[in-house]
Amino acid sequence: MSVKQFRRFTYLVNSKVQDISRIVTRIKSNGIQNTLNEAGVLSFKIYQNEDSNFLLIDGEKHMNSAAINRILLNISDDFNIISFESSPLERIYKLEQKEVYAPTDGQLKTTVAPYKRFVWTLLLEPDLIEEYKNVHAMSQAWPEITANMKEVGVKDMEIYIKNDRVVLIMDTKLGFNLEEVGPKWQKLPREEEWQTYVARFQRTDPESSIQEKWQDMRQL
Repeated sequence: MSVKQFRRFTYLVNSKVQDISRIVTRIKSNGIQNTLNEAGVLSFKIYQNEDSNFLLIDGEKHMNSAAINRILLNISDDFNIISFESSPLERIYKLEQKEVYAPTDGQLKTTVAPYKRFVWTLLLEPDLIEEYKNVHAMSQAWPEITANMKEVGVKDMEIYIKNDRVVLIMDTKLGFNLEEVGPKWQKLPREEEWQTYVARFQRTDPESSIQEKWQDMRQL
């Protein structure tokens, strides 16, 4: 990505309810990719687990979700499976976040390339969603946790939410090996305390490691 700043829009589609196979076919076409790039869509990627599809679109800095919607529908009616204008996800966490942006405005970001990317998802306890969001709000992260991430090689991290499902995007330095880093990461200052604290919000085994709690989403 040649630009330094861009807007990010994310969407979550239940694969058991909506079939996005036509969209997948479209964005894998070199011709479509060129058309998207010419229109200002810098990147369109889809990540999937067994029941969810996570759509991640990066556009030029001046764009909003209405512009993204217009561009996609001009390319093909296959993109009308969801409203790209009205349904971007809310972002509830950003590593060292400085501003809060409305989902339809897009998240203003600065590229951290080159990077290695991980995309994970998990479910939250329905009664604790608002508290989970508050815990991850701007300036609420424990400083030790932020320092730990930077120490192990995390360059950027975001969490997006739809209903009781959250999706985490983690961009790390190249060569980052989670199997090697994970155990060391958990031993850094206050890390175990933080994981125990946030475990009560998550529909997972509280004794699980970070890697076990979060389900991997593979890029299509």
